[in-house]
Amino acid sequence: MSRQSKGTSITRTIRLSEEIDSVIQSDADRLGMSSNALITKVLLYYKDAQRFDETGSRVTITRDTFRAIIDKLSIEEIEDIAYEYGSKKLREHLLRRGMEINQENIFWHIAQLLGEYSGWFRCEIYEKKDVDTIHLNHNYGRNWSHFLVNYISSIIQDGLGLKVQSVVLENDVHLTITK
Repeated sequence: MSRQSKGTSITRTIRLSEEIDSVIQSDADRLGMSSNALITKVLLYYKDAQRFDETGSRVTITRDTFRAIIDKLSIEEIEDIAYEYGSKKLREHLLRRGMEINQENIFWHIAQLLGEYSGWFRCEIYEKKDVDTIHLNHNYGRNWSHFLVNYISSIIQDGLGLKVQSVVLENDVHLTITK
């Protein structure tokens, strides 16, 4: 469930308006991928994320508006909110998808759902034998970095029972997880 199946694929014929086809082709060319790859990417987003969103469960605002709101909160308020909701939302998101709470699915949740699909950050995860590192980069300022470090730490600590060490910068968070 957590990754695109590498198994058998099927051929399905769909009808598209010329306008939609033109947008797909133009965007695929701009992104350096085939129109089929772009359509697959859109359908994976639907499969993994969009179909689980209830009406009104998300709000879209500009980066400037978001920063104005989060910059008004104290670090303590941000940390409390982040830690409370991190592991709670992880469990909700994974269990709703029929996924186990394990390292592979937690890392997928962080990289795909929070990073790729929700746009919270750009994410790099490096897995090694004794230590894993997660690097998050965003454009939302230091308060967002504080939110992220606490949100992700609560996911790792409560979901996997592992200790997390962190470095918080203006627009970056670096997490080290010792196994």
